[in-house]
Amino acid sequence: MREKRRKSLTSLIVFLLTALLITGCAQAPSTGQSSTDSGQKTDSPAAKQEDSSSNDVKTTPSTDQTSAVKGMPATVTYVVDGDTLDVKFKNGKTERIRMLLIDTPETKHPRLGVQPFGPESSKFTKTQLTGKKVGVELDVSERDKYGRLLAYIWIGKQNFNQLLLEKGLARVAYVYPPNTKYVDQFRATQEKAQKAGVGIWSIENYAQQDGFHTNSKTSTSNGTVSGGSQTNKQNTQVKTPEKPKGSCNIKGNQSGIYHMPGGQYYDRTKAEVMFCSEAEAQKAGYRKSQR
Repeated sequence: MREKRRKSLTSLIVFLLTALLITGCAQAPSTGQSSTDSGQKTDSPAAKQEDSSSNDVKTTPSTDQTSAVKGMPATVTYVVDGDTLDVKFKNGKTERIRMLLIDTPETKHPRLGVQPFGPESSKFTKTQLTGKKVGVELDVSERDKYGRLLAYIWIGKQNFNQLLLEKGLARVAYVYPPNTKYVDQFRATQEKAQKAGVGIWSIENYAQQDGFHTNSKTSTSNGTVSGGSQTNKQNTQVKTPEKPKGSCNIKGNQSGIYHMPGGQYYDRTKAEVMFCSEAEAQKAGYRKSQR
């Protein structure tokens, strides 16, 4: 009886050991698989993040690709002088533009005549801009009292107003708020040109805050002689314009515009020179007032 019980107990122990071994073998692959799955789940976000970062770099455009030409696109049809030009916009409208914050020496002024570096400035603007596509950037106030657009001219990424200052072909002038967007960088550019002594800065005491000053004297239309300084900068040396005589009653102002008797601005216009005919005014480089 005892022998039978011992055999039964032994058989039970063997059965239990066998069962434990079988259970252990069955769980081992499961644990390995779980570890593998866990490893895959841990690696997956990192892989996805790496892919995402790679995609971000590829899809982010460079600054050069996104930067656009400033202002309204237009084509330069005519250059009056260094700082004044005509452009034609895409809608077919033609406008005369006076470049903001700069002033170039005169070339067509009937009283001041041709000032030093005036021809160079005019030639440079004509060479660089005539027939070219440009950007016309306006500031806060769009027009002057003569109806001209006040603007910065861009050739690609180059501000042409600033380029004239850099070449010593213009000075910073007509700084009237609120049109002062680029005045600080324009002054910085002018300072570099002054130190380098280029262009207008190569002549001592020529370019000043109130205009361009020369030692030479120029004759006015009535034969009198006056100092060759800019007249639109409150210069006390400028003679009082002659009064209309006879039929020579067409007024030419400081902005290159002539006014006919009976015009809206005729009485309030301060004449720098008087013309006897429209042909004479136009030959001197003036254009007719639109009002």
